[in-house]
Amino acid sequence: MRKQISPATVRYFTSGKSGVRSADPDEVIRLIREAPQALSETPSSQTVWIDITNPGSEESELLRDQIGLHPLAVEDCLRGRQRPKIDRYPGYYLFVFYAARINQERARMALNEIHVFLGTTFLITVHDQQVPEVARVVDSWRMDPERLSDPGTLAHALLDLIIDDYYPVLEHFSDRLEEMEHQVFNDPEPTIEQAFLLRQEMITMRRVLTPERDALSSLVRHDLPFVRPRLVPYFQDAHDHVLRVTEEIDAFRDVLTGLVEYQTTKASNRLNEVVQTLTAWSIILMTISMVTGIYGMNFDAMPELHLRWGYFASLGLMAAVSFALLIYFRRKKWL
Repeated sequence: MRKQISPATVRYFTSGKSGVRSADPDEVIRLIREAPQALSETPSSQTVWIDITNPGSEESELLRDQIGLHPLAVEDCLRGRQRPKIDRYPGYYLFVFYAARINQERARMALNEIHVFLGTTFLITVHDQQVPEVARVVDSWRMDPERLSDPGTLAHALLDLIIDDYYPVLEHFSDRLEEMEHQVFNDPEPTIEQAFLLRQEMITMRRVLTPERDALSSLVRHDLPFVRPRLVPYFQDAHDHVLRVTEEIDAFRDVLTGLVEYQTTKASNRLNEVVQTLTAWSIILMTISMVTGIYGMNFDAMPELHLRWGYFASLGLMAAVSFALLIYFRRKKWL
């Protein structure tokens, strides 16, 4: 079970003829337990929503024992770190999605896992931290309860907001890529470490998007008993948005891979230039050492050894050979 960081928060809402209001827990639990197993021809006059933040043992008992959700589904909520999916249970479905945002302090992407139980007349959301999308849907529900009149509509509104908030994350990735491009082409300092950190964020996002895309695709292809046919095009639109975000992430990863390859090639070329320069100067110095080594031997019959200008002749020879090699290496563009 996850370590409690802050006290759990449980909110109960219900809608009726008087609009959306906070409800008594016992009333909400009763309505959920009495919910029909399939949608009726006419929408229910009353929809209930339970929102749980940072669940603990008491919330586990509420979900499992009082409401009657499957123990495995409740365990998934408390364990966290679940793969995005849609699981079917008797009388309801479990959606696992991830909300994304930018952590301004760390300038990095952060993911918030959210579990959504969807039934014929109820919606239950469970998450570790505050998810702004939940509060926004609740506010919209209060303002226009006729438009968001059933759990399927509320579930779509929530998922749609979660997916729409992926786009600021894409902008964050795009801005960082532009900065990296500028550094690669203008800054001599390497950017490999920053590139791999960004790549890790993209991989994490991609691991979330792929199963979410598959889950929405499954929802659109099959007739779910708790989603009215009129909502299928809306879920199809959400699926298309996830697909678009996935394609954008793939494009960013390709650009990032190209930048890393360019940076690696640039560093390799710089190293080759250094090696060429060192090799050229080593050959020049080696030639000088050869001349001085020959004239440093202990032989009496050495050419020009007894001439007054012999020392200067050897210096001139070394200078001439060095200058000739320098010209040769410059023509070869080694220096």
